[in-house]
Amino acid sequence: GISPLPVSAMASLSEEVLLVVKKVRQKKQDGTLYLMAERIAWGPEGKDRFTVSHLYADIRCQKISPDGKSKIQLQLVLHTGESTTFHFSNESTALKDREAAKELLQQLLPKFKKKANKELEEKNRYDCWLS
Repeated sequence: GISPLPVSAMASLSEEVLLVVKKVRQKKQDGTLYLMAERIAWGPEGKDRFTVSHLYADIRCQKISPDGKSKIQLQLVLHTGESTTFHFSNESTALKDREAAKELLQQLLPKFKKKANKELEEKNRYDCWLS
């Protein structure tokens, strides 16, 4: 098999990768989720590019699927109202994988809140954060 490109070849070298989660599905495709210093990105297995990339500043909140659901998922809701859902599919570690991503996002997202948009803030005050 072809060994995957190092992440540095995919991301610009200035980007620090904080967390890499393998076996994450997006739109029924298997791939890898990357949490970087300023954005979250996902790339399909075997490809050397990201097909999903969201700056933390563009993310309004995250939702997670309730415990006991058959699919372990994390959904990102953007300020535009769009959302992206990631399905953690590694049977043995899916829950742990999702928790790690969720915890890191909980620390990162508040740092990137767009400060300019006070009004929007008021309206959307974390209304879809699930703990």
